[in-house]
Amino acid sequence: MTPVSWNRMLVLLVVMALSSPLVQAQDRKGIGLTLTNHTGFILKHTDKLTFTPPPVSSGLEVSFTHRTHGQKNWEAWNRYPVFGINAIWIDLGSDELGHAFGAYPFVDVPLFHHQQWSGYAQIGSGLAWLTKRFDRIRNPLNNAIGSNLNNSAAFRIHVDYRWRPDWLFTGGLSFTHFSNGQAQTPNYGINVIGGMIGAQWVPHPLASSDYQPATEPKTPLRRFGLSTYANLAFREHFTFGGPRYPVYIASLAGLYQFSRINRLHVGLEYEYNQGIYTFSKLNWQIQGDNARRWAASRLMVFVADEFLFGNWAILVQAGTYIGGFGEFIPLPVYNKLALRYYLPYLPWTNARFFGGLTLKSHMITAEYIALGMGVTFD
Repeated sequence: MTPVSWNRMLVLLVVMALSSPLVQAQDRKGIGLTLTNHTGFILKHTDKLTFTPPPVSSGLEVSFTHRTHGQKNWEAWNRYPVFGINAIWIDLGSDELGHAFGAYPFVDVPLFHHQQWSGYAQIGSGLAWLTKRFDRIRNPLNNAIGSNLNNSAAFRIHVDYRWRPDWLFTGGLSFTHFSNGQAQTPNYGINVIGGMIGAQWVPHPLASSDYQPATEPKTPLRRFGLSTYANLAFREHFTFGGPRYPVYIASLAGLYQFSRINRLHVGLEYEYNQGIYTFSKLNWQIQGDNARRWAASRLMVFVADEFLFGNWAILVQAGTYIGGFGEFIPLPVYNKLALRYYLPYLPWTNARFFGGLTLKSHMITAEYIALGMGVTFD
């Protein structure tokens, strides 16, 4: 698969994620429109950034939301989460950085409900277009972003106050990350942290009687299972504007089901980075093909927590490298954030295929964005 077709599949997956919640929610109560103001600053997370962070970054966000109310068991098991689509504009605050325009699906996970007050943790991921990127001649100071098209990842903690059944006010903290996952260098990424305040209108609000309890317990049918997947990423190595090389990723993990909406993964992961192999060959740093393949290989052990929302899932993973081989490992510990979509079970089996999008980082510096598929036996 070429980088161009990989990008097309990335766009297709994001469009599917954007459209799915609204398609499922049409003609239902609880659909709302939110307008939010964001004000904050750019966090300089590495001394390698050559631009001076501007004092203020600000923007607006428009959200279409759907409040679940128990029409499916997993909605009640998850305490009635809120799904939505965000469209965001951010003035990053300087001529070197420009503006960011993005759209992404998100989920609001309930933290508490008390009378008219509610608290949520929001996580979302999608696409963003940044108007300014690195250019040796016209924009040499912006070494944070090397491409216009990027991934956007958003994390929010917010508290809502219901003023009337059809109106609520919201406010909280926000963190937004822009990165292309090293598909085009430089790519130290841009992190915007700040506060948010806004209002939501729900023309047909839900009443207490609309919320339905689950008809089945969320106790898993089986406690143990297996999961395996294969992913593909493309990275630009060492030279600005240079070629992109594939990164091949494979994994095998054991599953432990806490419930039907939450499970633990523990397993092994393998990566092969063609760019490192090519670099070591051209620079004669490592002699022999076998030694170069080992230098381009990484073996990792990891633990992950997966949160299931119907056919969709969010997986948070942390791992470390083992074996004492592999070149250009920036830190001994890495983390991943994955969005997955599960197909129905195969007939007469407990096997489900899934497709997914994965962002790998070391701390808050992205290494790659991978697209792939796998199968679980649960």
